[in-house]
Amino acid sequence: MNPENTESPATELPADDSADRLLAIRAKSILTLAGEGPARAARLFAPLKKIDNGVLLVRDGLVEDVLPWSQVRLPAGALVRDVGPVCLAPACVNAHTHLELSHLAEKTRWGRGFTDWLQSLVPLLGAAPQTDAVENACASLALYGTLYVGNITGSLPGGTVLADSACNEAGLTVSHFCEWFGYDAPFADNERPWPPRCRQALADDPFLMARCAPGGHALYSTGPEILAAARQDCARMGRVFSFHLAESPEETQMLTTGDGPLRAFYDKVVLPQGWEAPGLRPLAYALKLGLLGPGTLAVHGVQLDAQEVEVLAASGAALCLCPRSNRNLGVGVAPVREMMESGALLCLGTDGLTSNRDLDVRKEAVWLRETLDVPPEALVRMLTVNGAAALNVLDCGAGRLEKGGPADFCVLPEILTY
Repeated sequence: MNPENTESPATELPADDSADRLLAIRAKSILTLAGEGPARAARLFAPLKKIDNGVLLVRDGLVEDVLPWSQVRLPAGALVRDVGPVCLAPACVNAHTHLELSHLAEKTRWGRGFTDWLQSLVPLLGAAPQTDAVENACASLALYGTLYVGNITGSLPGGTVLADSACNEAGLTVSHFCEWFGYDAPFADNERPWPPRCRQALADDPFLMARCAPGGHALYSTGPEILAAARQDCARMGRVFSFHLAESPEETQMLTTGDGPLRAFYDKVVLPQGWEAPGLRPLAYALKLGLLGPGTLAVHGVQLDAQEVEVLAASGAALCLCPRSNRNLGVGVAPVREMMESGALLCLGTDGLTSNRDLDVRKEAVWLRETLDVPPEALVRMLTVNGAAALNVLDCGAGRLEKGGPADFCVLPEILTY
């Protein structure tokens, strides 16, 4: 079909010099999410338009149309690929992972709580990232149908450059969150608050800097003035600000009472002398510091209660759920039903290979479907348009299969189709 003449989808496609570049991908069904924006509350559960026996027409990597097979008239020389009895959807968004730590897969302790896992992880952070591990992780993301990634960086020397290169090689669109860890703030008032392990690399490569934003690790591990400065910088520059929020019971205990196993461990690792707990639960502390609002991507939210879920939703912040990581570390299950009904912008991430078996974000959706009976309509949107909105890449064509947009798609697991 001529992309400039789309009045009738059954119109014969002209045979021209570009016909050899037309690819018709046929599948049992296709979910395009065309025209959809980020979905909240009841909109999460709305029926999805499905094209049965559908064909995705692709020219030069862009969507020319999506039609039922019966309405397609292909020109001579067009390529047809029948991918079989599967359902296609827009490429997935993995909104939270740690690519530079991929070489630490299967080297940490799971199932004994957050602090025990952390105690097994921190001693491993002295070595540089491994190129093969990061490249394999990025290649696996593309294989799973994930082409948009929110990557936490700054944990290891050289990690940002390595992760960015590996993402580019794998064809991924990546947003790097340069994570502050610690309480020292070695930047002047007139400097952007880049973490030390990212600062020089970004100064050397302004194109890399364009894919990065300063972020915080967590309320208990990053100085409050650093968190506030990073959030303000992101708001000023139009970038997404991300941090871990309410992940474990130990976090809540440390922030409210100032004691517990996490406090005892961090006294030896990161806390400044004389540190005192704010005496607030994580969400209240984040609000006090001005960290929440549109443009913020909080991650986990496992320990939020019903009232806090409503407050988070009202703030306009997005929340990334990583349910398999939470299960593996034994920190609990997020109140997903309440979160969906609250109007919060929800998306999905895998976390990294230090707390998950793989980086297939579709399996997070499958876990939520099998364990919490979350409707597939909501899960598909969380995997696509909502993740794209949370990473602020909707305008790049992420999250939807629309005419003129990138022809990036995934194959949905059967349990997510209907």
